[in-house]
Amino acid sequence: MRSFVFVLAACGSSAKPAAPISSRAPAETAPPLATDAPTDCSSHTEDSKPGNHDRFSFETPDGLYGYKDRKGNVVITPTLRFAYEFKPGGIAAVVDANAQFAFIDTSGKRIARAFGFDNGPDYFQEGFARIVDDNQRIGFISDRGVILAQLAPRFEKADSFCGGKAKVMERGTVFFVDRTGAPTDPPLGASLKFESDYVD
Repeated sequence: MRSFVFVLAACGSSAKPAAPISSRAPAETAPPLATDAPTDCSSHTEDSKPGNHDRFSFETPDGLYGYKDRKGNVVITPTLRFAYEFKPGGIAAVVDANAQFAFIDTSGKRIARAFGFDNGPDYFQEGFARIVDDNQRIGFISDRGVILAQLAPRFEKADSFCGGKAKVMERGTVFFVDRTGAPTDPPLGASLKFESDYVD
């Protein structure tokens, strides 16, 4: 069971942070999302309704998880330590055989390693969840499994999307990005502290 910690932070300086240091190509178009992205900054747990994309998670007697279709046929072999239900966009959070948090597609193929948050894979917020690479750099995946080049893991720190923007840090510089990964103005009165800065 996940525990919830609510943090109230005073608004910081409204000064515009420095532009990011990046030599990447211009931003792509924002990926389509499976559901309308809310603007209330609330997270969406991984407990989706069973049966999206005709996939139902199940547990074997020895404690491994996989997926069956509605006819009872095994469509993803039970090799997982835990399997959340598929989201409408065709992506599911899992704990893989190596005890890593991950996102998979409807064939069982691993799309990305999920950022660990609140004792599990990161929640989707405004249609995006955080992912990490082997160097612990953070990026974002959409609820349809799309990872734009500008949102691929490259950040040292990153908070969830809120109001269409996410606070990130790249090469020590804190700034905000939009759904394409392009730098954008910070929200009025935005704090430059990250969620992780408030954890002891």
